[in-house]
Amino acid sequence: MQIFYFGGYQADSGDTTMWATTVERKVKGVRAYGFPYPLQTTSSSPLMNWNLSPTVASMVTDGDIIVGHSSGCAISNDVAQSSLLRGVKFKLIALDGFCPSPSLLKLPDTEVWGAECGGVKSRNYESLKAKAGAKFKVYEAAVIKAWPLHFSMVNLNVSDDWARITDGYHKIDANLEVLGLEVTTEMA
Repeated sequence: MQIFYFGGYQADSGDTTMWATTVERKVKGVRAYGFPYPLQTTSSSPLMNWNLSPTVASMVTDGDIIVGHSSGCAISNDVAQSSLLRGVKFKLIALDGFCPSPSLLKLPDTEVWGAECGGVKSRNYESLKAKAGAKFKVYEAAVIKAWPLHFSMVNLNVSDDWARITDGYHKIDANLEVLGLEVTTEMA
């Protein structure tokens, strides 16, 4: 199985590579690819400097996972749409970002996640819940501040002490729960 991960606004190649590496260390037989957020691209226009969806989609095979976080969801949704045109059966996961299109939401293996802790909800929780309907899932986080809650679906080590967007990948330990995976290897 392959996992194609698209980081959100300001996620650089180091961030997404570390995320992919932790997934591969935790799950035997998985190959994970991390894609940084396009340089010189705003959080509201993720596709502005991205033109690789057909190329990435050509790598996606049946049973693979396409996952995006935050603004990176717009890119993962675009890759998923290109993969769908190829007839590939994949799992699409949107983590607190741009909601998949109605055609992608109709696919059996599409999930949309928001996080919550003690009644505090992640940044895009309410809008995603309204748009995604039955495809919406809730990750029960252990943090309540805005950025940590937003990153809790990506990084199990997230802390309420981290107040900036750039802290989200600090001490990365990829969250497998939102991927529907479990640890299958001995972690060193």
